[in-house]
Amino acid sequence: MYAQAQADAPAQHLRSLDATEASRVLDALRSEQAKLRNGQKTFFHLSSGAPASYDQNRIAPRDAFLALDLDHVWRIERKSPEGEVFPLYEITVVPDGHNAPIWKVDVQMTWANDVARIIEVRMFYGPPAPF
Repeated sequence: MYAQAQADAPAQHLRSLDATEASRVLDALRSEQAKLRNGQKTFFHLSSGAPASYDQNRIAPRDAFLALDLDHVWRIERKSPEGEVFPLYEITVVPDGHNAPIWKVDVQMTWANDVARIIEVRMFYGPPAPF
C-alpha cells in the first residue's frame, strides 16, 4: 500500500501530533472564526501583536483573527506533552509564502468530554523564519 499523500495532511509539517489531532485543532479555530463572523458569542482570550513598526499593529486582534487564513498552514506542533489537560499548540501560517511575514499562532485548548474548546489564542505577525 502507498502512504497517504502529504497534501491530505492539515499542514505540510506536523510535530508531536498526528493529522487527526491537527485537524481537530484547526477545526476548532475555524469554528470560532465562523461564530464571530455570524455574530455569535464565543469566549476565549485573544491577543495579537507584531514588531512595533509593522502596520499589522493597527489591526485589532479580533479582526486579525477573523482574517487569519487557515488554508495556508505550514506547520502545527504540540508544544505540551501528550495527555496534557490543557495542551498548547503552535501553528505557523504562511499567507503570502515563505519570503513574506508569517503568523505564529499559539492555541491553548482543552478536550473536555472529547469536545474541543479553545481557552486562548495568541497571534504574532513577524518576519519569515529561515526555512
